[in-house]
Amino acid sequence: MSTQDQFVAVEPKSNRWPITMLHKNQKNFLREVVDKSLTSLSARYPMDTVVYRILTQTTSRELARIASDPWHCDPKDDRSFWEGMEAAIANKMEAMKLLKSVIERYVKEICSYFSVRHYQCIAKGVHHTFVYLLKPHCFRFGADRCTFPHKRFQEKFHLMGQTDTIRALAQIGTIVLVPTHVSNWDSVVIGLAMQQLGLPPLTWGAGLNLFNHKGFRYIFNKLGTYKVDRRKKTIPYLQVQKDYASLILEWGCHTLFYPGGTRSRLGAIESDLKLGLLGTPFEAQERNFQNKGASAKKVFIFPIVLNYHCVLEACQLIGESVQIKEGEPSMRPQDDCCTNLLFSKNILFKGSEIFVNIGAPLDVMGNRVDIEGHSYDHQGQAIDLYQQFLALPIKTAARKRSDGYVKLVSDKIVATYYAMNTVLSSHLVAFVAYELAQKSQNFAMDLPRIVIQYTDFMVAFGHTYQALERLYREKKIDFTPIVKNASLDAIVEDGLAKLGIYHGQRPLVATKEGNLLIEDLLTLFYYHNRLTGYGLQAVFS
Repeated sequence: MSTQDQFVAVEPKSNRWPITMLHKNQKNFLREVVDKSLTSLSARYPMDTVVYRILTQTTSRELARIASDPWHCDPKDDRSFWEGMEAAIANKMEAMKLLKSVIERYVKEICSYFSVRHYQCIAKGVHHTFVYLLKPHCFRFGADRCTFPHKRFQEKFHLMGQTDTIRALAQIGTIVLVPTHVSNWDSVVIGLAMQQLGLPPLTWGAGLNLFNHKGFRYIFNKLGTYKVDRRKKTIPYLQVQKDYASLILEWGCHTLFYPGGTRSRLGAIESDLKLGLLGTPFEAQERNFQNKGASAKKVFIFPIVLNYHCVLEACQLIGESVQIKEGEPSMRPQDDCCTNLLFSKNILFKGSEIFVNIGAPLDVMGNRVDIEGHSYDHQGQAIDLYQQFLALPIKTAARKRSDGYVKLVSDKIVATYYAMNTVLSSHLVAFVAYELAQKSQNFAMDLPRIVIQYTDFMVAFGHTYQALERLYREKKIDFTPIVKNASLDAIVEDGLAKLGIYHGQRPLVATKEGNLLIEDLLTLFYYHNRLTGYGLQAVFS
């Protein structure tokens, strides 16, 4: 169900937002992260010889990174710190002191700050940006020109699914949002969606590459966005990242993270999630129960599916995934002045839509949760989550205790992704067009142009739609209103108009003769992939 009005804030006082309270006590929080990481690593590696080996590996990798892959956002004293660490290891200074120094270094690199004033200013700017991006009116006339911005936004930014449940549970527990991930805009979209729902701001981990831009670095540093440097795979860094994310949840701060780990390069729904990331809510819930008993706040996990008619990075992402044989002509549109002008024109004159579909919540053990926060097993029986934790084997290592439940949560998130995936007219058009092209003679991914007869397209489109209708009735996929209610011709017309709407070169266009012309096969393949995983290819066999 799509919401048409912004909800009242669940907590109107900014000084009572979880993220505000965390950053008011940031020194204590960061000290706790350091202590937790040091304790964990000391327990895993109690012998100094092993610690020295880890420190030596860490220092070697950091110096190699500085030499081969330096970034603008790296600390200015990067080289001097690690060269000093190298000398300290050679001089056999106390191992645990050196390890603590490395941990403190990483904690300082990861952390950021939160400013209510900056958040409110940026949130307002983001809202206005999306109003004009989704339904611009700069050069329009008549009634459409005079439409109120708020109404234009609500027409194009669709909040669907468990909107009331997420508001209710955010007031009695800590929510963890686990969306699909296709674009660098996703975190902004989720933040905007939560603002529309009246929820306090979230914290999330952003790739350090985004901090390379001075403007983005300033903005993200004021939004409580902690940094994730994917260049660093050392044992101390990964431990600090995990403990930082876990403690944020223990402190009751609502959090967003992408269980797929990074953007989907192929544009498909993620099916292989990072279990390490999903283990942090389990660990936070366990420690909360240990510290506060049955009265501890619960952690609620909300799968979310994001869908766009146009992903701005689609051409780049799919190009990184699909390798064309060396020597073959490039199938990428040329990034020339004409293409850039077309992109600018599309941004100014055309509008699009965004769909945010919120799935049913889970607790950290994979149980279903109702709007009051009560947990239920797969048979619908009420479960006391605290008692379920008490029943876990104490002597078993923490990670082994959580593994089975984390895998269960992962499987349920993936199942929710597929069930809550919203069929966009553009994705449906792209799917049918690519499948038909693939069946044509002499098909190759480097073909510059492919013509599809409209009559053939509509026959295949009708069969595909019937298969999707069966899935929709079985609640295995979701529909947008136009896909659910419009005629097939209207769905195709809407899909063609919106598919890759901001790209300088559209992947699929109608010809003067009324047929369809594929002008960018690789980008078409990207949008086609959003409907893979449902067995729809059988329609074309």
